Amino acid sequence: MENEHQQKLNKSSLIGLVIGSMIGGGAFNIISDMGSQAGGLALMIGWGITAIGMIALAFVFQTLTNARPDLDGGIYSYAQAGFGDFIGFCSAWGYWFAAFLGNVAYATLLMSAVGNFFPIFQKGNTLPSIIVASILLWGVHFLILKGVETAAFINSIVTVAKLI
Repeated sequence: MENEHQQKLNKSSLIGLVIGSMIGGGAFNIISDMGSQAGGLALMIGWGITAIGMIALAFVFQTLTNARPDLDGGIYSYAQAGFGDFIGFCSAWGYWFAAFLGNVAYATLLMSAVGNFFPIFQKGNTLPSIIVASILLWGVHFLILKGVETAAFINSIVTVAKLI
């Protein structure tokens, strides 16, 4: 059942989310890190395999969406519909756990970077680091609760700051 008041993002907001995620994920550092450890041919092969995998994943989700447009609960709804409640449950918890660990890693990295300027945060694993990182994560959570457009607007500001 589709909600007639369902909020959607426009194309520029979606592009901003992708750019922000790439910068946040260190896409610009990956090239130099890989370049210092591998040769040009190895890099090209690695990027080619990654590109093929990402395109295949996009086609898988396109096919799933076309085959089952009634499923709109995320990746775990496909697992539940295809393999049952237990696998759907495991998929949802696995996805949540991976997102949780990713947020912890980003928060630690951020606090470690800030620690270069403010010694109280040191390597990102001190009590002040944990408190500030938690406040930031909860702040993002409450922004998302305010609505998708608000979160997308804040993401646009942060993406511009990252590019600068």
